[in-house]
Amino acid sequence: MRRYQLSVNDNPYEIDIEEISANDFQVQIDGKLVEVTLHEQCDAADAQITPQMSAGRTASVTAPVAARAPRVPQELKSTPRTPSPAVTGGTDLAYSMTAPMPGVILDINVTPGDQVTKGDVVMVLEAMKMKNELHASQTGMVASVNVSSGDQVKYGQLLLRFEKA
Repeated sequence: MRRYQLSVNDNPYEIDIEEISANDFQVQIDGKLVEVTLHEQCDAADAQITPQMSAGRTASVTAPVAARAPRVPQELKSTPRTPSPAVTGGTDLAYSMTAPMPGVILDINVTPGDQVTKGDVVMVLEAMKMKNELHASQTGMVASVNVSSGDQVKYGQLLLRFEKA
């Protein structure tokens, strides 16, 4: 339950609001209980909201159509987005390791041609002043290491590849 203190036409009110469901609320205004049903919701920070009370102790809160949030221009909607590295990895995704977060490569424990077992620590990545051990996702041979110690990496950047079995 949330409690608010507000003034309407210089008259002070204390109201308690309890959510019953996503659209139904019980509102207590200065001791008087009112059932409230939300019929429409829109993100309109500057919209004028006009509560409408009906005889059945139910209030309806709606915002005028003209006061709704502005629409996003079409040219912004059609801006191409960069897909997640996991999506762009294609069939080689199973044979590669990408950065799980942005950071700096501190240590590289493998070189191309090394045999690793699933779970071996292959690199150490520092992110937000924490050292994160990166473990081999599979058993196999390292085909290439695509970063160097000290490199700044982005989320999803290719770190190393494994030989295809």
